[in-house]
Amino acid sequence: MNSGHKSTVVANTEVRRPTFPTIPGYRFIQPIAVSPHAAIYLAHSTELGHDVAIKMLRNNDPRTPAAIQIQRFERERELLMRIKHRSVVDIYDWGQSGDSHFMVTEYFPAGSLELRIRNLMTVKDSIDVFMQIAAALIIIHRTGLCHRDLKPANVMLRADGSIVLIDFGLATTQEATNLTKMGEVHGSPYYISPEQIDGTSNGDHRSDLYSLGVMFYEMLTGTRPFQGKTVFEVINAHKSQPIPKPTGDLEKFDPIIQGLLNKDPNLRVQSAGEALSMLAKLKV
Repeated sequence: MNSGHKSTVVANTEVRRPTFPTIPGYRFIQPIAVSPHAAIYLAHSTELGHDVAIKMLRNNDPRTPAAIQIQRFERERELLMRIKHRSVVDIYDWGQSGDSHFMVTEYFPAGSLELRIRNLMTVKDSIDVFMQIAAALIIIHRTGLCHRDLKPANVMLRADGSIVLIDFGLATTQEATNLTKMGEVHGSPYYISPEQIDGTSNGDHRSDLYSLGVMFYEMLTGTRPFQGKTVFEVINAHKSQPIPKPTGDLEKFDPIIQGLLNKDPNLRVQSAGEALSMLAKLKV
């Protein structure tokens, strides 16, 4: 028997807010990026009075023991503290919250070079960014440091157009190579050098120059020089496919591209300063 009473279902429209870590002096606003190794958050510093980025170690990579991940995280902080340069991310604060290690750095609301490339870049802007990255590498390499994971996502932009290199988690120096075993492959598939792929080398400053060449080609043309449907195809292309040549008005940049992307590090452009000299000779 129908009593005429209508039952209603009330939808639960409550939105779950993300759970943030707690660090005294910082108000977390939103996540920026998450990987097995680290989580990066946008936060506000009450002491500094402006927004910052907080990178927190996650220890969620089963391939690497937690102790090694902590060592790498702490080494990144120590290496960054050696370099005081406008084009290298500065550390404001660091410490440990509970079981999590963290470091506080500058926040870049203008985004990364990755986003800028997607929107297509002019030749002039490509040259400007190339020169800034090369100038930063001169300083970095002079200290004996190699980044080893240069890619557009690790090149941040300030509002004035200046660049800043971030994420030195894979960076290495001669005294720190024991944290990377020979045969391990580290880096991003589209930007990694052939010697890093083979695992025959941990990578040195010439590996950074290879990555710079990949980025320069991508900035100029809007496409990556080596591609594939799978990670295996991409890394195999770095090792076996010929270096593509820029066409049309971009053909004049081919000597720089060929020099930076030489598969043999001994035949590659040997320094960021040399790359800048090659560019200067083009009088562009």
